[in-house]
Amino acid sequence: MKKLLICLLTGVMLAGMASSASAHGGRWHGGYGGWAPFAVGAVAGVAVANAYYRPPRVYYTPQYVYPPQPQTAAYCPENGLYYPQTQACPSGWQRVTY
Repeated sequence: MKKLLICLLTGVMLAGMASSASAHGGRWHGGYGGWAPFAVGAVAGVAVANAYYRPPRVYYTPQYVYPPQPQTAAYCPENGLYYPQTQACPSGWQRVTY
């Protein structure tokens, strides 16, 4: 909807400038050449188009990197095995990190 409105408004402005220039018998006695209304309309159109047709800003959230949690295992010092390899440890399990 905005795009249509902007194009329509720019077209009306350009047509108005062209009709005022040709109202004096094809000559514009304002002191500028015949290209001036076109140049003003082109610059205004580019300024309006840049104001409305910019891509939306993208905001990135900071990425948090958490340190890895230490891995732990149950170790039986009597037989030198870890938990899945042995099911029982008479002296008690030791928790070790690796």
